[in-house]
Amino acid sequence: MGAYVATTTSAANNDLVKNIGADLIIDYKSQDFETILKDYDLVLNSQDTKTLEKAIKILKPNGKAISISGPPDVDYANQAGLNWLLKNVMRLLSFKIKRLAKKLQIYYSFLFMQPNGKQLAEITTLIEAGIIRSVIDKVFPFAETNEAMSCVEAGRAKGKVVVKIK
Repeated sequence: MGAYVATTTSAANNDLVKNIGADLIIDYKSQDFETILKDYDLVLNSQDTKTLEKAIKILKPNGKAISISGPPDVDYANQAGLNWLLKNVMRLLSFKIKRLAKKLQIYYSFLFMQPNGKQLAEITTLIEAGIIRSVIDKVFPFAETNEAMSCVEAGRAKGKVVVKIK
């Protein structure tokens, strides 16, 4: 879609990641992305808060960091319609990262993923056009759902783990 994409993975996954569109691949076992990358517009974070804190430092001023793994922020609490107490909990949870983001003049937000028919239709169009390519690691029959969950929990799947209903 025209973006220059940098990502981290182990050397064993270089070909896989390159084939799904990465332009620059950093081996997280031997390299520190924070020392290699700079002046990016956007960071998509799915890792822990420590990694997020490092990741926002590679952004240029007015860049954006979006995290699906937290910490949740007040904007999320407002969108979710949470009460004042939970909004303040979210404020406390995101205080450190928000303070760092402000210092670096970047924007941070937490994204709580939820099903959205319109977005899913757009994604389907992109998949059908070959712009987005999904990677499936393993397909389990429904009777082996526990094994599928164990596979996901092990954290070593190379792509999505699918449970087939029919």
